[in-house]
Amino acid sequence: MFRTRSPWLLALILGSTLVAAAAAGAADSTNPATPPSGHTSRFQQALGLTDDQMSAIRQMHAQQAANRKQLRQSLRQAQSDLRQLALNSGDPAAIQAKQAEVAQLLSQSLAMRVQSLQAMAPILTPDQRAKLAQMGPGGLGRRGGHWHQPQGSSS
Repeated sequence: MFRTRSPWLLALILGSTLVAAAAAGAADSTNPATPPSGHTSRFQQALGLTDDQMSAIRQMHAQQAANRKQLRQSLRQAQSDLRQLALNSGDPAAIQAKQAEVAQLLSQSLAMRVQSLQAMAPILTPDQRAKLAQMGPGGLGRRGGHWHQPQGSSS
């Protein structure tokens, strides 16, 4: 004899399971300054980096992490403010000022990326620098939620 269960009860059980799984995953997280090992190994493999080189690159990125995070947050907020101004028929002078702020933050972001590449250059061999340059602007980065090999690679 089967009793029909309330869909709410099933949803509650499923939700509890998902929350427990998320909490367990968060408890297993590593140092936030260190990228997940799968991403690191792909970058390391793609460029043929030694463990010492990866350590130096991780250290460089860790030193820049706080500045990058602050810049990303400022840029996100400025872009959001600009969207709100544009969608709500904001004052043209305010829109222009916010556009200038977003442009300035984008310029800072680009400058920070160039500084990272310049700091990474002495760590890499000439062949590794050439491989990194071939990867394009995003390197071995995320696009659409999936990791992609550099263009021209076959995997």
